[in-house]
Amino acid sequence: MTALPGPDLYTGIVLYSTDDPEASAMLVADGMIVWTGPEDSAAILHPDARRVDATGCLLTPGFVDAAATADATAPDPAGDLTAAARGIVRRLPGPLGMREGVRVVSPVTDAEQAPYLDLVSDGTPLAFGSAGEESAGDPWDWVRAAAQQGDPAQRISDRAAFLAATRGGQRVAGHRHPGSLRTGIEATFVVWEPWDLTVRGHGDRIETWSTDPRSRTPLLPDLTQGSPRALRTVVEGRIVHDDGTLAPGRQQGPG
Repeated sequence: MTALPGPDLYTGIVLYSTDDPEASAMLVADGMIVWTGPEDSAAILHPDARRVDATGCLLTPGFVDAAATADATAPDPAGDLTAAARGIVRRLPGPLGMREGVRVVSPVTDAEQAPYLDLVSDGTPLAFGSAGEESAGDPWDWVRAAAQQGDPAQRISDRAAFLAATRGGQRVAGHRHPGSLRTGIEATFVVWEPWDLTVRGHGDRIETWSTDPRSRTPLLPDLTQGSPRALRTVVEGRIVHDDGTLAPGRQQGPG
């Protein structure tokens, strides 16, 4: 086993968290998120941690491609590296449809568009994936397709689509995840480039925009402007992708 990196303190951040949405710093140590809170407290509480200046960056759970390939037995290491650069932390081979009690959908390649709102309203858990298509490899496209494209009557909120693209895939893999970042969970997350952030309801019937963290609704990128770039992808405390924008880090391959 490779030794895990030492404590890293990410500062200046926007944290995708329902527990601590006002946090501007996050400490990662021993493969776990061990602290979140205000940046001015971070230097006092954790003076020995290595600071990573991520000013203006959004930190979120990583995406899961719940239908990465049609062949459940074919490994694809090169695909893993490409996916990590897109903020995908787990790729699950397998078909679309019901798996492990979750409806797996490919929002980009689904020509008819699944009835997202009906499924969510009926309590059917959703997970998203690429269906093995390179053109559907950007996970923000999955969110955009389910929340902002297709039949307006079947659109869901950006947050519901994001949860399907992250927590839903973890459920297919047999992993429980809270759907946001908080202390006490494994340090698997993505650092996104600074971007305009919003809270948006579903379809044209409900539109609520807020950047007030007191609402305790995590902020997401405004996808009408395109897709943000993943600056760093971290899996269980190990950096699996880093584009060099942040402070120098120790990059290792997935696994």
